[in-house]
Amino acid sequence: MNKRSLKAVLVVSLAFNLAVVATVAVGLAVRDSGTPVSGGEIPIDDHGKHLSKCIGLSGEKAKCFEDVMAGTSEEAGEIKAELEKERDDFFHLLQEIEPDERAIMAGVESISVLQGRLEKLLVKRLVDSRAVLEPEEDARLLYLIRCSMRPGCVGEENCPYQKEKEDSE
Repeated sequence: MNKRSLKAVLVVSLAFNLAVVATVAVGLAVRDSGTPVSGGEIPIDDHGKHLSKCIGLSGEKAKCFEDVMAGTSEEAGEIKAELEKERDDFFHLLQEIEPDERAIMAGVESISVLQGRLEKLLVKRLVDSRAVLEPEEDARLLYLIRCSMRPGCVGEENCPYQKEKEDSE
């Protein structure tokens, strides 16, 4: 692989990892919220609601944050549907008795492109949503994301600022 290809793979991988971190942060934040989630996945429209609650937003600030987070929901849903179809097709290719290596590699490429599009969209949404936050709210959001990357950072510890808010009430 040449340097340009390696850089492209690295960029896609980085975008994917950032979006995974944000997704994990949301997932950890709502683990004990009782929100019904199909297949263990939070509906994309609900990410902003759960994050705004965890970082302690309320009123207009919460609505503004949630609206920014929801702004890409339709496009993300479409990409996820395409990705699901491509993964199904890919799985069928792998099940062949004599798999076509070129078709499999083309499937990997197609899935990678869709994952990259989705992750870029989700990271853009995260960056855009940070613009509506005050510095301390932004710090809480970033803390939550960092926390989600640490082993053992689960339960109420995911949302320490929300817990502090509840304790002070």
